[in-house]
Formats: sequence, structure tokens, C-alpha cells
Amino acid sequence: MNRSPSRPGALSRRRFLAATSAALLPMPALAQAQYAGDVDVAIVGGGAAGIAAARKIAEAGRNYVLLEAGSALGGRARTVSAFGQDIDLGASGFARTDSTLAAAAQAMGSEITPLPSGRRLFLDGREAHESAYDAFSVALGKARRDMLAVADTNKDPAAATVIGPVDGWAATSAQLIGPLSAGRALASLSTLDLVQREAPPDDATSVKGIGALIETLGSRLNVQTGAAVSVITNAGRFHTLTLRGQRAPIRARAIIVAVPAPVIAAGALRFNPVLPPRLAAAFRGVPAGFLEQVVFRLPRNPLGLQPNETVLARAGTAPPALLRGRINGGDVHVLTFGDAQAREIAEKGEAAALNLVRTYLATAFELDADAVSEVVCSRWGADPLFRGALVAASPGQGAQRRLFADTVQNRIFLAGDYVPTRGWGTLAAAWSSGEAAAARALRLVGDGPA
Repeated sequence: MNRSPSRPGALSRRRFLAATSAALLPMPALAQAQYAGDVDVAIVGGGAAGIAAARKIAEAGRNYVLLEAGSALGGRARTVSAFGQDIDLGASGFARTDSTLAAAAQAMGSEITPLPSGRRLFLDGREAHESAYDAFSVALGKARRDMLAVADTNKDPAAATVIGPVDGWAATSAQLIGPLSAGRALASLSTLDLVQREAPPDDATSVKGIGALIETLGSRLNVQTGAAVSVITNAGRFHTLTLRGQRAPIRARAIIVAVPAPVIAAGALRFNPVLPPRLAAAFRGVPAGFLEQVVFRLPRNPLGLQPNETVLARAGTAPPALLRGRINGGDVHVLTFGDAQAREIAEKGEAAALNLVRTYLATAFELDADAVSEVVCSRWGADPLFRGALVAASPGQGAQRRLFADTVQNRIFLAGDYVPTRGWGTLAAAWSSGEAAAARALRLVGDGPA
């Protein structure tokens, strides 16, 4: 049977299917693109808050650009390949009832799985008795009630003075409230800020990793990576953004700043004119907390853990740490260290992390320290794009967090996990704050197509 020769440019069935399949794939980010000109909204920072904001702006049909200083989206939600598994270094879960993140993930076809509730407690290498669970719950409840009672008097002392000297399981609950959740010792934390933080616990995660999920949610956005904004200048009807290494500035009618608070506090992103004194003081009043994650492999499940279970060892028996075991049912585990230990990891890297993991396993569970020979760790505290894990108010500064919700210089809106007073420091808070900032920006520029 004779076949007629293909015409130049003719679209065969195979080429048609290939073309339409490609069209259905997520649009790639505009990595390293040089963008200059006028936009309705510029979003600075490509973490969860920036992505949530950009999605809302895009849905409204406005002209926008999302500027990320790093090489990829996601911020402190980062999924890495370690020991043959996809593992989160940073955010590893979120509260489904506390944001629209779950709905956005499901709309993108991402598989969401529940996280186990509660924690397992260990003492002297084995799971603690039921009485220990009672003692831990009583101590945790008492600490929260005592802090709430003080906050109701409009006083804001250091949380350590409210909780008082503690030992045993009460000390373990204090570690969970302070170093392992806020990244700093209770003596440096505002009682009011901790009380305001109360929010639903993380109860869901992504099978492929939270970092991978957040990056996927930003995959169809108008993104410029490697775009470090150095100065935001108030130019009247438009504000201008000066990018390092890019000659032409970007002009925007509204700007959403979604970079970590420590970056702003350090002056790495400058404003012209400078931030209002009260707002600048608020940034100084919420210093960085330090949390670092260490990934390691522990075969044969010696602790008898269920997938993704969380474990706490009693204070005084091991370095303060929170263990998330058997990630997605495998033999990979993640330890989260806070405050002093996290600072050590940020400064010294994997050598310090390996030593801490070995010490923890030997003292908390009486396991052979040599069972772990290799680790992968985060170093958020040493990364100039983050300068820490989250921010928590100092004593006397808890009421200042509400200032982050104010509009700055008429056209600048702040977004990030530090902005909400409730649930601060969580992925859900970051996502919700991005959407809230976008809604305010749209009210300024109009919510119809450009």
C-alpha cells in the first residue's frame, strides 16, 4: 500500500497526541527570566505565602510577577532525596482545617495522607508507662493554663517565669513548648505570643513531600528565580523594586513582601523610605528561632514505631529533640533539634548533626550509636535567605505581632508565617497570610482583569 509523503508542517496523529499531552503538563516556572516593566502586583519571596498570594492574583486576572531570590520555589518547605526516599527538611505537615491548602493540593491531584495524632513517650530506652502519659498531659495543660491566666492580665513576662522550674515530664512539656516548637528557650519567649499561637495541630502531609507539594502549587505561576530584590522604593502611584544584577527596575502598583522576617530585620531587603519606627521595632521584637532537621536511616524498626509516629524522650535523658519515625513506612527517620543544638547544626553542618543523632539514640533509646553512619541535615540558620526557622516574640513584645498586618507605605503588604497572631510559625499560617495579603492588594488595584 502506497503512503503519501508527509507534508512539511503536517500534524500526524502521533505528533498531535504529543503536542496536546505537552500542553496539559504544568507550565514550567520562568527560571532565570529577565523581567522588567510595570505590573499590577509584585510578590517578593517564593515560599508558601508568596505562592498562595500569586495564585490569588493570577486567578483574578491581574498582571503580576513572583520574584524568588533562590533557585527554586518552596521557601522553608523543601523536599530532598535522602536514603532513597523523598524527605521534608523544614515544613512536614499542615492543619487541614486551618487553611485552603488541602483543597488546593487536591485540586492539583496531590495525594494527601493523615498524620498520626499524639506522641509516644520514651524513658530509659523503652516506651513509658501510662502514668507518664498522664503526667505529661497534666504538665502540658497546666503550663498552658498558667500562661493564659497571665496573658489575661495584660502582662507579658518570659514564659519561663510563668511555668517555673520543672523536672521530669513537666520539663519535657516545657521543651516542647519552647525549644522544640519556637526554636528558643522559654526564658527568651513572650508568654502572650505563645498563648496567641494556639491552633489546630498538623494533621496531614503529602505523600511526595510538603516541599514538592508547595513547589507544584507554584509551577504554573509567572516566576522569576534568582531574582534578589535589594530595595523597594516608594515612587508614589507605583513602587519600584531594584533587583541585584538587573539594570531595569520593576514597577508595581502593589507589592506583597513574603520573605522571612529575619531577612527584613537584618536589612537584607531595604525600604526607601525606611519602615515606620513602630514596625521596625516589631521586627526587632521577634528574633529568629532555630529548628534544624536531621535525616538518618535506622533499619529493622528497633523502636517498634508505626509510620510517621512522633516520639519524645523524657527531659534529662537525651538532648532535646522530636523524632518523627519511619517516614511513610520506610526505615528513614527525622530528628528535629531546637535552640542551642539547632544553632550548632547550622554552624557546623553534618558532622555536628551526626554526633547529636548518635548521642540521642544512645541516651534516649539505648541503641548502638554506630548504627547511624551518615546523615542529611538542614541548615536554615546559616542560609542568608532564611536566617533561622521561624520568629517568636521576646518578653514584652507579644502584642507587636499584630502590626505585621498593617499596610506599609500605602502599597506594601506583608505575608509569611510570622504575620498571623494565631497559629504563627506554621505552614497553614504562611499560606493563609499569603491569600489575605493578595485580597488586600486586589482591593487596591481592583479585582478584575488588567
